Amino acid sequence: MGAQYNPKTLAKTLCYIAVHAPAEHGLFWDPDGTMPWKEFFWTLQEDASLRFVRESTIRELAYLGLDVPFVLEGNLLRLKPGSRQPDYPSVTEVPERLYFACRRKQYASVREHGIARSNRPYVAVSGSKELALRLGQRRDREPLLVDILAAVAASDGELIRWAGAELYLMEAIPVRHLIFPLLRTEKHTALKTRKRVDPKPARPDLPLSAGSFLVYAHHLQNQSPGGKEVEKATKQKGRRKNDWKRGAKKERHKRNV
Repeated sequence: MGAQYNPKTLAKTLCYIAVHAPAEHGLFWDPDGTMPWKEFFWTLQEDASLRFVRESTIRELAYLGLDVPFVLEGNLLRLKPGSRQPDYPSVTEVPERLYFACRRKQYASVREHGIARSNRPYVAVSGSKELALRLGQRRDREPLLVDILAAVAASDGELIRWAGAELYLMEAIPVRHLIFPLLRTEKHTALKTRKRVDPKPARPDLPLSAGSFLVYAHHLQNQSPGGKEVEKATKQKGRRKNDWKRGAKKERHKRNV
């Protein structure tokens, strides 16, 4: 346990963040009562006094028998049976604009296809720029803030749920409901053309084991760039070494004649 917390105080603090006021920290539970551990962990990293918390810390609290309403199962936090399940009602009266902080490598896709959910049923968006940027910076140091025309989206039939405080949940946001930030031309071009460079694939017909490597023709001296020149220079050097022998033979031949 961290020096600033005794187990009971830590259990109450984690319970407040995860269960009593998750929306204040940009967190929400899925309908099945689970939440990715990594998202909870990223939230704790924002508080210097809670950065010591690890998966083992959660298990230690459970081992001590402290009243924590969730358990750690693999890479998920799961609410215990009997705990209050999340309820995120749909709303029609929403702020004129909501905000989403987009990762830079995601920007080109968002401009083309809109904002889509990934491995969770909802996308978390915020009524404040500050909270949106706070969420985005958990994944990218310099996220790009995208405006969502929330009132227009609601009138068009898009489902918007309220998760508490200034946090809202949406299943997807099409491009027509987005306003993108103005970027300098060179920055926009870099984001648009950024591509993932895959390493050269290994030959599938040659199984590799630890410590092994493939030898190609250019690895051999005679086939490597400049190999022929090296070989030629070596032969010339050998000839120069034997010139004195040839000269001595000529002199002996003259004397015999």
